[in-house]
Order: sequence, then C-alpha cells, then structure tokens
Amino acid sequence: MKLRAVVLGLATLCASTATFAGMVSTSSNLELLAIDGQKASKSLAKDAKAFAVNDTQNHQVVVRLSEIIGSGSSQTLFESNPVIVTFQGNAEDLVISAPAIRGRSEGDKFNEMPSISVKTKSGNTLSAKVDVLKQEGLFPSANVVNDLAEYNASGATASVAAFAATTVASPMVATPASNAKANKGKVVVQGENVAEQQLQYWFQQADKETQTRFLNWAKSHK
Repeated sequence: MKLRAVVLGLATLCASTATFAGMVSTSSNLELLAIDGQKASKSLAKDAKAFAVNDTQNHQVVVRLSEIIGSGSSQTLFESNPVIVTFQGNAEDLVISAPAIRGRSEGDKFNEMPSISVKTKSGNTLSAKVDVLKQEGLFPSANVVNDLAEYNASGATASVAAFAATTVASPMVATPASNAKANKGKVVVQGENVAEQQLQYWFQQADKETQTRFLNWAKSHK
C-alpha cells in the first residue's frame, strides 16, 4: 500500500509540473521567417509551416503574407512587410492565420495594420500581440534575425526580452561591379541594378538542386 501511495504521489507531482508541446501551423498565405528569435529552418520547423511550442512559455514568430492579386495578365505577387506575432504556448495545436488579400488596397491596409489571429484547433482565439517589423536596406529579408533582435531589445509592443540577445551571422553586403573580391563569411553580389543583385543573392542562398531548376527555367524563358 505504501509503495502504491508513493507511485501515485510521484505521478501526481509529475503531472502538475509537466509541460506539453502543441504544434503551431500557419494559413497557406503565410510564410514563417523567424521562430523564437532564430531564422526559420528545418531544425526548428517540422516543415515549412509547422513547429512545436512549449505550453508554459511565450513564443514569437515573424511571418510574411504572400498572395497573387489581380486577374489575367494583370496578376502580380503581393508580399507584405514582415509581421511579428507573440503568443502564449498551448498544449493544443494552434493555427496562425491571416485573411485573404484580393487587391492592392487590401494589401496596403494589411501593411498598415496587420490582421493576424492565433487560434486553437478547437476554435478558441488566443491573445496575441502583433506588430510590423520595420526594416531598411537593399535586402531586408536577409536581416530579419538582426532586426528582430533589435526590436526585442526596444521593449516595443510584441517584443520578448529573452530573444533580444540573439547571435547572428555577418550581414550580406552588396558591392559594386568593380569590386569582385568576396569577403569571407559574407555573400557578395554584383550587378548594375537591384533586380540583378537580388537574383545573384538568392541564387547563392539556394541549394544545388534549386539552382539547377532555376537555370533550366531561365534557359526555357530566354
């Protein structure tokens, strides 16, 4: 009887102190850029749109909304500014979602005041702090983690102080065509215009298979 009582006591204690991990996913029009102060990657996310969270901690993600807007030959890709979403973890699976964007005016409105919700799979809405991650520079997407660390140190609306001291790699630097020497630890691009520089940068960021697919695509569109 005493042994049984001890076992039951330990089980109760463990249950009272245990934390449970729920999975967080996003709506199809949202892309994960950062998770808890780090760049979103396969080591953090189960796939491109899902990751596990601790139900006792605050979590923070940076997302970007992407939608094809317009119709016919006037179709174009709308990409929002990066949006920070801070929320409490939950034992239940969560979904971070944004409304569909159908036109440029709706996209501009979203950039000014992002509408993001965090809900449990059962439909309960969780409290969340939402803010725009303001960025500058030629390749803002490459500096999301740096900019997020600065944001978290500022004490702003959706900041999390614990993620303010994130260590990040050296930023990518764009150089003029006359300087073709690459700096170790940095990505160096050359080009006569921004579009060319962006193509070079993202090509270097891609894996070999993606580079090959892109080259084949480029050849077929000459």
